[in-house]
Amino acid sequence: MTQAPAHTLPANFEIGIAELDAQHKRLHGLLERLRDAVGKHYGYATTAILDELTIETRIHFAVEESLMRMLSFPDVESHVAEHQSLRDQLEKFRKRAQDFDVAEDLAAFILQWLNDHVDRFDREFVDHFLRAGIDPNAVSGR
Repeated sequence: MTQAPAHTLPANFEIGIAELDAQHKRLHGLLERLRDAVGKHYGYATTAILDELTIETRIHFAVEESLMRMLSFPDVESHVAEHQSLRDQLEKFRKRAQDFDVAEDLAAFILQWLNDHVDRFDREFVDHFLRAGIDPNAVSGR
């Protein structure tokens, strides 16, 4: 997998837990790459970026869901359902990835979803995680 170029993560994507912020940054970077590929009509690149985005999304959701379960976050099932909704939408879009209009819509949809999700859902578990003793500065080194 290629790494997304270094860039600044929008402040509203930061939740104060370094590993999750790093994952949000990777997802945001992939969205920027997807928008660029769509704008240039790079069909193969669009498909490859969507594949990478799908993998990174699965990793990110697995990390969040594991932490929520390990740290007994009370609203874990609602959060998991929200994740499943995006996975389902992402898969529908991926199946039509060669259609540049669809890919453009996908990039816009995921960016809006990520923004809303971080603001409405991810911020809910931060205090719980910190009270449970999670190190907000720990990162995986990925």
